[in-house]
Amino acid sequence: MKLALFLVLLTLSMSTRAVLDDCTCLVDCKCKKSLRPGQYYCASPDVDTDSQAIRNCNRDTGTVEVPCYAAPNVSCGGLPYNATQCIFTESRPCTFVNGKRYNYYLAVGLSLFLGMLGVDRFYLGYPAIGLMKLCTMGFFLIGHLLDFLLILLQVVGPADQTGYYAPFYGPLVSRVLVNGTDPFIESSSSCTL
Repeated sequence: MKLALFLVLLTLSMSTRAVLDDCTCLVDCKCKKSLRPGQYYCASPDVDTDSQAIRNCNRDTGTVEVPCYAAPNVSCGGLPYNATQCIFTESRPCTFVNGKRYNYYLAVGLSLFLGMLGVDRFYLGYPAIGLMKLCTMGFFLIGHLLDFLLILLQVVGPADQTGYYAPFYGPLVSRVLVNGTDPFIESSSSCTL
């Protein structure tokens, strides 16, 4: 029974990708709170084929709104089951990628091979640090090794506060949330408990 429900939900989630543009969302916080996991499903975010990043990612909050649908044979707020009409939207984390597309692989390669000359920092948009690394030969090799680790672990990113350009299922790192909250992003929800 559970396998059959899973297969139905999986099939519906794949079929909703084509219907996402025509979806009319009814944001209903009461309905969202009354449904339990398994009684609704949310569509996967739409991925841009050029930048390999999630489309419509909010730069300020780092989230994207995805439509959520009631599972078959579940009515919500008096709405009967309808596979093309979402009943609420849910925020999912995403990484905003700028049009410049700072390539993660290129940044790591520049840091490894030319980091002593500061080329990695020039590429990421930090010209002052790049010039200091150039004049001191990578802060006497210690700064070169430290910068390589910081760029490899994605602690240092592009100067415009966007994400790296990399394949969607590539090596990019995301924050691990503790108790469902991120201490660096303020949560703003219109639903109150």
